[in-house]
Amino acid sequence: MHRVNRIPFALLAGCSLLASGCSLPKGDFPSLAKRPYENSDPIAEAAAEPAQLSTSLADDLRNQLLALESRHNAADSAFRAALTGARESANAAAGAATGSEGWVNAHLQVTRLEKMRADSTAALADIDKLIAAERLRGSDAGVIGLMEAYQQRVQRAVEAQTAVIMELTNRIG
Repeated sequence: MHRVNRIPFALLAGCSLLASGCSLPKGDFPSLAKRPYENSDPIAEAAAEPAQLSTSLADDLRNQLLALESRHNAADSAFRAALTGARESANAAAGAATGSEGWVNAHLQVTRLEKMRADSTAALADIDKLIAAERLRGSDAGVIGLMEAYQQRVQRAVEAQTAVIMELTNRIG
């Protein structure tokens, strides 16, 4: 009985298949060469006349933004009024044992601060919703920019509040 060595047989079959691909008739096959449009500059559209941007907000929109900013200002004032007591509690609890009376009191003070800033974060979320609604409505960039000015003022204050809360929490441990 004669044994066929499979490796040379598999190599011979594979080479035959590869060589058969080279014997295809000449034709109009896709080329990998660059197309003419790939070498030229991209097509640029003509610059349109810049749209006239709004320089003021509609009264109802401005009133909504002012009410939200006022809501934030009230919450921020309450936050700042309670901040001194919270800082004193955090300083007293720094290094205190977890669960001690000073530690618990300091955490309660920080929790109160977080509650006091809730209207600030809610006002920021409502401003974000108004901006999103105006974008969906197709308002021009001028209106959006004016709205974003309100958003940025409130956002900076909320970020500052967050930083204070994180600082106090870290100090307490």
